[in-house]
Amino acid sequence: MHDTRFLLIPAAAFGLLLLGGCGRNAEDAGPKFGTETIGRRDIVVAVEAAGTVEPLLTVEIKSKASGEVLKVNGETGQLVQAGTLLVQIDKRTPRNLLSQAQASLEAAIARRSIAQTQEARSRQLVQSRTINEVDYEKSQLELANAKADVVSAQVAVENARITLDDTDVRAPITGTIIEKLVETGQVISSPMKDFGGGTSLMKMADLTTVQVRALVDETDVGKIEPGKPVTVKVTAYPNQPFPGEVYKIEPQAKQDQSVTTFAVLIRLPNPQGLLRPGMNADVEIKVAERHNVLAVPTVALRTPREIGTDAAAMGLDEAAVRRELGDGLARAGGQGAGSSGYEYGGHYWTFVRRDGKPVAVNVETGITDLEFSEVLAGLREGDAVFMLPSTGLLEQQARGREMMRRFSVMPTGGAKKPAGKPGQDTKAGQADKAGQAGQNGQPAATDKAEQPAAERGTRPGGGDAAR
Repeated sequence: MHDTRFLLIPAAAFGLLLLGGCGRNAEDAGPKFGTETIGRRDIVVAVEAAGTVEPLLTVEIKSKASGEVLKVNGETGQLVQAGTLLVQIDKRTPRNLLSQAQASLEAAIARRSIAQTQEARSRQLVQSRTINEVDYEKSQLELANAKADVVSAQVAVENARITLDDTDVRAPITGTIIEKLVETGQVISSPMKDFGGGTSLMKMADLTTVQVRALVDETDVGKIEPGKPVTVKVTAYPNQPFPGEVYKIEPQAKQDQSVTTFAVLIRLPNPQGLLRPGMNADVEIKVAERHNVLAVPTVALRTPREIGTDAAAMGLDEAAVRRELGDGLARAGGQGAGSSGYEYGGHYWTFVRRDGKPVAVNVETGITDLEFSEVLAGLREGDAVFMLPSTGLLEQQARGREMMRRFSVMPTGGAKKPAGKPGQDTKAGQADKAGQAGQNGQPAATDKAEQPAAERGTRPGGGDAAR
């Protein structure tokens, strides 16, 4: 039975040879790569990031008074004007505290009056040497303490009056109630007496202007500066962009799973109140733009390390291409166009069709949006640039042609059986020896090294065939 495995490689090689022949015919006809005509267009460079809508100003409302909540006038989402009565608290306890403070003030004033009289009498007595200096100094100290008690009592009265007034809680700003934290009948504590900070009544925010806190990757944050225009989109209104601008970049970085970002605050007007706190937002920060400039497809730009591969793909001599480019290669930094600075551009080269032939020219670029790059020098409007595949693809095609070349020289048949030589056993002779050895009770001694390649099932190129 014939082993068909040895026929697979020759058959594949034959197929590749057919393809290779077609490829060579195409190469003989000249480069078959497409071209793109250089024209003018707008180029916009933008940084994209995700963020969250936040109020520009948030106020947490508390009352200095303690007691029972008698009435709550505001509701969540309600727009209220500054000074609007929001919460009423029971006035009895604050009123009693005010009365107590006023009584303490009157007592302090009386003590001060007595201390003043005693100090005046002591002054006369010390002058007549009826009392000594120590007794006079004591009267002076008592007068000073009495005056201090009056001041303390006056402050207590003022605080009590403020607390009483604060039983009527009013809106501190014009804004929207974003959270209501108390209900009628609830007893609240004052932040002036409670170490926990007291009871929060409501939260208000001014939503006429909001901000978006966007997390921008550290590789892009250097392109952003305050005042840059921003377009914001939210899921609730996918077809309605909201314009804004960068307000500031926070100095402290944030790290999440080895990803470093910076918070960029974007302010935007919200006159209709469509943007609400907590909404997820997608922002596009415009960092550079050019209008009606000459632009080249970025994929057409090549770097010095690609000369050899690209010249071979175009059927040109590498040395000739290098001569055409001349000093431009020294200016080309070797960066890929996709990694060039968005505002600084770079120096590259490309193939242009001139008089029906590909010619290598140097290109100086400006900003790039990765799809197109601004042309500063080297190309003219109407030039046709060749759109070569990536270097990796060209190298892969070159390896494929080399593989076809190797397959084309491989033998297509099995190993030829060698002719018998003097002193070499034939197959029949080996059989006789095996029979004689079997009759004598000895194993047949056949040297594997003496067997022909065809008998051992050897593949072309050496190695035993898999059993």
